[in-house]
Amino acid sequence: MKKALFLIAMMLAVACQSTHSPITPKLGEEIKVGLNQQVTFPDEGFSIQFNDLLEDSRCPKGVTCVWAGNAKVAIQFNKQIVSLNTFTDYPKQATVSGYTIQLVSVSPYPIYEQKIQEKEYIVTLIVIKK
Repeated sequence: MKKALFLIAMMLAVACQSTHSPITPKLGEEIKVGLNQQVTFPDEGFSIQFNDLLEDSRCPKGVTCVWAGNAKVAIQFNKQIVSLNTFTDYPKQATVSGYTIQLVSVSPYPIYEQKIQEKEYIVTLIVIKK
């Protein structure tokens, strides 16, 4: 009986294991990066990290504003830090060491009277080789 229970427990443990392998980011494709998360491009020999949310003045849902606002983030490419913005009049992309990093979006989008925790922020980026 103990052997049967042990075998059933082992089969359940194996069945519940994730079959997902880590996703390797690819140049030219959107990648999502959480705050303080580092993503490595092993084939290219560099990593990027979403270091900081420097500003989030985007007009919250449920409010009428005179301008759309801006989210400004600090992205680290290996050891160099660049600032990228969501507002079109500010730099949305930067070129570092022959690669262009483009900020696609910053999530979540603010909602009136709802506080966003820092750990919730995610940037969507595209990295291309120049």
